[in-house]
Amino acid sequence: MSTALSYATPDEAHEDMEDEFHYGFRTVVDGESGESHQVPLTPDDFLDPEEGDHFMQGTLHELEVDRLRGIFRFHLRDREDVTVYCDLKIEWGIPGVSNPAPDVSVIRNVTDPGRPRGTFSVPDEEGRPIFVLEVVSPRYRSQDINDKPEIYRRAGVFEYIIVDPHLSGDKVAYEVTGHRLIGNRYISIHPDDRGRIYSQTTDVWIGPTESKDGVIVEDGQTGEPILPDMERADAEAGRADAEAGRADAEAKARKAAEEQANIEAKRANAEAKRANAEAKRADVEAKQAEAEAKARKVAEERADAEAKARKLADEKIAELSRRLEEITAQVQPSS
Repeated sequence: MSTALSYATPDEAHEDMEDEFHYGFRTVVDGESGESHQVPLTPDDFLDPEEGDHFMQGTLHELEVDRLRGIFRFHLRDREDVTVYCDLKIEWGIPGVSNPAPDVSVIRNVTDPGRPRGTFSVPDEEGRPIFVLEVVSPRYRSQDINDKPEIYRRAGVFEYIIVDPHLSGDKVAYEVTGHRLIGNRYISIHPDDRGRIYSQTTDVWIGPTESKDGVIVEDGQTGEPILPDMERADAEAGRADAEAGRADAEAKARKAAEEQANIEAKRANAEAKRANAEAKRADVEAKQAEAEAKARKVAEERADAEAKARKLADEKIAELSRRLEEITAQVQPSS
């Protein structure tokens, strides 16, 4: 079964309803001539499609469904008890219950999950869907919102989540609603103050973005957004670039710090050499001052000794002069 999964633009939402292929087409082969021709689809076909049906849902719907499928497959990748399918018709085997092909379905206990399937027959398989998510298309809005809850309730799907990108003015705004099976009744899942609802089967929060221009799925344990492959690759590339940038900045910072440290070391070395030169000069000056002090002391001691010698000589000369006078006086005759 082929569907062009994408969100309808505001123009697509108001397309002429008189177009006979408004809902899509099915290629039918004439059994006698072998020629093929297209027949228009109806809303009832949307609830019970055949493989090869082409539903007109728009490119935005396709991108969003593909994105959500990638998110749930990544999030549930380690759970061996569940398998995530996209656009796979579910045959319930329940009389009077239609067999749609959910945008995203999570099925428990699938036998041979890698086997190619065009449909999933609940009576023939051991598993059954426990979670279904539909992205509303404007052309099938009534079927997604009004008809499918009853189908999934009767089929025993524990949780049915509706992602509704509806027109708000001239823009598309997202709303997320959900149903949970209690007994044999569907009870509405109440959103939190951010418009998110919690899925027990998949342990995620699903809700509109803050600006309501998209839908975000967050891990129920960590609260972190779960990204599809491309966005995750972009985010990882962004983180890698940021890490590389941070590493480069750190390397440059280290290099600058090393260069600064080298400059500081050279300056410290120069200061040490200058201090050493100053110390040597101070030592020389100290020794010179000591030598000069010793020389002054020697000179002072010599001057003191010379002064004492002169004094002693003067005293001796004076003594000799006095004695000479006495002798002279003794030898002169009296008159």
